[in-house]
Amino acid sequence: MKTYIYPFLLLIGLLASCKDDVSLPEAVNEAKIVVYCFPSTRDTTYISVSQSIPVKQYKDGVKIKDIDNALITYTVNGQQRKVTNRGNGIYYITAKQQTGDRIALSVRADGLPTASAETSIPDTVAISDPQSRQTKVYDDDWEEMKGYEQVMATFTDNAATKDYYAVRVLLKNVVKRYSVEGSLSDEQRFYYPVINTKNEPLLMSKTNIDDAFGFSDNYYGGLCIFDDASINGQSHTLHLNVYNNNPFSHFSSNAYEAKKYERIELLHLTPEYYKFLFSINAEENSDLAQYGLSQLMPTATNVQGGLGVVAGWNVSHTAWIKSKIDD
Repeated sequence: MKTYIYPFLLLIGLLASCKDDVSLPEAVNEAKIVVYCFPSTRDTTYISVSQSIPVKQYKDGVKIKDIDNALITYTVNGQQRKVTNRGNGIYYITAKQQTGDRIALSVRADGLPTASAETSIPDTVAISDPQSRQTKVYDDDWEEMKGYEQVMATFTDNAATKDYYAVRVLLKNVVKRYSVEGSLSDEQRFYYPVINTKNEPLLMSKTNIDDAFGFSDNYYGGLCIFDDASINGQSHTLHLNVYNNNPFSHFSSNAYEAKKYERIELLHLTPEYYKFLFSINAEENSDLAQYGLSQLMPTATNVQGGLGVVAGWNVSHTAWIKSKIDD
């Protein structure tokens, strides 16, 4: 059986402390270490290390320089873990982490200030079994109604804490196929579809005014982020309109009995992770900012002495249900 899945966020290739304040870096004229690391309860944690480009040296065509000889200290609850160098500025730790673990990271490299940061692994947030139904949503660009499958599930926010979330839908294609030897097996492929946010009040959705001024409502990495400002301590049912943008629609010619399943993934984010994604979305969704007609929001960082983001996350998910897309 072969399995294909998009990497989470592409963030490691592409966020701590309990404090709810993330600094925004000013333009600097000295090179710094740039660190991206997103610890979770998964078995492997990746660290991306590169060198920033001083403003006075920046010009078109300048490439980011990976740091392949960094000295990295990575601790979990004060206990140091082994860091392995994979090359091309990528390092990893193979040790399972748990909810509540405190992560501390420091990176040193010749000629550059030491970069350090801390984060923690938030707990998971329970989410109910999903339901789905067909719905239609008016498309402002095409000026017509378009069909979607609306996937729904309920979760309850913790009233005692300020919480940050991201949500997405995972689709799974399953087909039966015969191998060259004649044996029968399942072939599975996974992907994250585009979510139309018009029926979900927790998620941003552009208005006609936004559209006129060049604002869109795309989410970086497909992670639809929101906080608990409007639902503090309450239960909320998510309504996610799924558009079928399947990049794996064509299986091998000897595949048959195709079936499609889906589930909702609810991510609990540290404040640093949320603010990092928020700052990227603000930039990516503003045509005015990209064309220099308004100020770009700087990308958030919580790395002391350097740049980048070190931030934890955790994920819960619903059960699988059969998808009604294409029915």
